[in-house]
Amino acid sequence: MLIPTSKNVKTITDMREDALGLLDLVKKNGIAYIFNRSEPKAVMVDIDEFVRIQELLEDYFDSQEAIKLEKEPRGKGIPIEEIMKEYA
Repeated sequence: MLIPTSKNVKTITDMREDALGLLDLVKKNGIAYIFNRSEPKAVMVDIDEFVRIQELLEDYFDSQEAIKLEKEPRGKGIPIEEIMKEYA
């Protein structure tokens, strides 16, 4: 679990005044929490971490879809030999 700490929390002012420094922090730590008036407002994630999260989500949703499809009736089906005759 990712937890805001003094090393990964920045403010809107930090973002406005030192955008490149904030990007360096995100690259180094993988994440930065952006606060405004002591309230969390956003999270910045390193692009590589974002891609990894996207791939994990895609894999998860694909597995959920596969589980759903496994429960559907399959029907009679067509023997492979019959299909091959069509293309021979």
